[in-house]
Amino acid sequence: MAKFDLKKLVGDSSDKLKAGAQKAQETLKGISDAAAKGKEMAELRHRKKEDVHDFITVDGAVKLMCMVMAADGDIADGELDQIREIGGELDPTFGAQQTDAVAESTALVKKLDAENYREDLNDLVRDVIRESWNVPGATIPVKLLLWDLLAVAQSDNRYQEEEAKLIRYIARHLEVDKSIVPEMENASRTLMSIENEIAWLKTTDRPFGTVEPVMNELSDRKAAIMQGVRDLIND
Repeated sequence: MAKFDLKKLVGDSSDKLKAGAQKAQETLKGISDAAAKGKEMAELRHRKKEDVHDFITVDGAVKLMCMVMAADGDIADGELDQIREIGGELDPTFGAQQTDAVAESTALVKKLDAENYREDLNDLVRDVIRESWNVPGATIPVKLLLWDLLAVAQSDNRYQEEEAKLIRYIARHLEVDKSIVPEMENASRTLMSIENEIAWLKTTDRPFGTVEPVMNELSDRKAAIMQGVRDLIND
């Protein structure tokens, strides 16, 4: 599903950077988990079946994740693993259907004309939205989907321009306010930057008394940002 735009890490160790990136991904994924499992989301998921406005099916969500991953012209195995993981969190009972959705999406992407790749991919996205948005059985709030698309796009530690454009395209066709995606992008960048700083501080030789106040401040900032994203998703 997509990528993580990692900002500067104070240390110069590649191992530290990798650890920070992994922790950042866990943080972003944790917001999706919390939003999906929280009281607000539980109430949304148990609404009347006919109340499907601004919701999309799990099948549609998984297909859109595949297409965001394919925005740069390829879907890596690691990205597919991320899709399967998030898809299982969206609906633990999705099972084999999820695998079918991934296989169907990747097969369609591989058949796209290289010369008209972006236009043809946009056509596929519109078809998926038309079939899965605001229909019976739709259970995934579209803003939660957008956050998951960002997590997928950043799962290879990069957030490429084509992925960003496609996520905005999806948001526009889901009739989500144009301010939402930039706000989520800013939140994810800040969270990853904070996680990188925390990861570096944990490895520094500085006295704990010097490091602890900084880590506490960073943790408070992270908690405030995460709560803001949850509120944005559930608003």
